[in-house]
Amino acid sequence: MARRPNIVFITTHDTGRHFGCYGVRTVHTPNIDRLAAEGVLMEDFFCTSPVCSPSRGAMMTGLWPQRNGLMGLSHPPSSWTFNDGVQHLSHILRGAGYRTALFYHQHEVMPWDIDRLAFDDWYAKQEGFHRPADTVAAEFASFAASLTPEQPPFYAQIGFGETHRKWDAGGVEPDRSTGVTVPPYLVDNEAARADAALLQGAVRKVDDAVGIILKALEENGLAENTIVVFTVDHGLEFPRAKWYLYDPGIETACLVRWPAGGVDGGHRVRQLVSNVDVTPTLLDLIDVAPPLPLDGIAFTRLLRDPAAPATRDMIFAMYLMGGSQPEARCVRTRTHKLIRNFSNLRVFRTPVDVAAPRFEPDTCPVTQLYDLAADPLEFDNLSGRAEHAAVEADLNGRLWRWLEAVGDPILHGPIWVNIYRASHDAYEQWKRQTAGA
Repeated sequence: MARRPNIVFITTHDTGRHFGCYGVRTVHTPNIDRLAAEGVLMEDFFCTSPVCSPSRGAMMTGLWPQRNGLMGLSHPPSSWTFNDGVQHLSHILRGAGYRTALFYHQHEVMPWDIDRLAFDDWYAKQEGFHRPADTVAAEFASFAASLTPEQPPFYAQIGFGETHRKWDAGGVEPDRSTGVTVPPYLVDNEAARADAALLQGAVRKVDDAVGIILKALEENGLAENTIVVFTVDHGLEFPRAKWYLYDPGIETACLVRWPAGGVDGGHRVRQLVSNVDVTPTLLDLIDVAPPLPLDGIAFTRLLRDPAAPATRDMIFAMYLMGGSQPEARCVRTRTHKLIRNFSNLRVFRTPVDVAAPRFEPDTCPVTQLYDLAADPLEFDNLSGRAEHAAVEADLNGRLWRWLEAVGDPILHGPIWVNIYRASHDAYEQWKRQTAGA
């Protein structure tokens, strides 16, 4: 049997598709752009949630957040966790004979719960949140140089703190060297430009680190038979992006390169893909069967033939924070999106002025419907208009069927936040204790 490929899985925070290879010409990303030119770029890749943990959890398990249990942030006070028995990609690969290594950061579990995952080694251990990306990449370079041909293939999961706010952490400097790109859903003023310049500085730091990783693979003879995945947990941390189900909150980059496996050539795939599909795809590429059926759909054939038939005609995403925060679900096709809201919120005036964000006087509607071809910024809600009734009914049906299929608890009432559950359990305990008094 041929030696299985190594896997290097690189993630950043809060960066969406803010890279040169995705058309943002003012960011300095030569290494990430090179990875795209040598591999495959997914143009219409979306995450399952516009916040870190549920998106990463779905990506690393191949299960929707409602099915793996990680529906909200893993850190306190939210403290969501995987359901018992759920296998992370690290579990599956270690079971398949891989040496598994974590470099710095993940957000599927808290650092003190790292044993819930299956990493043999943890390099550049997390001490605080912002360890500079280049130091993390240097740890990987040392790891790569220490490998010998007799050792098993490795899975390296590399997480960078950049580009999480605050963007100037870790020595990041604003970058206006080739101008500044302000996303079109924001008012283009100096406040937005200053913010975007800091973001661009953080992206540049990530790119430098990616360059260190790619160089280490080449210098140690590992590049040809290593699957490199570069992706992002969710959209940019700007108003109306992260924390929301509009496209800027759920659109993410995904680049894959594996020269020995025919995943190369600089192809660009314009098909809908969800990050819940990543784990099934990696397992398919290395010919490892998942221990249990997964929700994701392998997009292997698209990596080798961008003209292959689509694996999906719609993607889904969910957002849960609990308490007074947003609670919403969405379905998106190539042409339309429907968002269903389950909490009372107000919506931003658009475009948003980051210097003085303002909300509309009315609350967010129960349903939002957008024609993405005519209104890509999702400013004009078409829900309730007679001429769009057929599309709205179709998307509502698709969304309800998905919520039923994944057993979304929102169908049975508001979802309890953990502090409420703890107090409710205390009440039940008090009732039992006093029942016979």
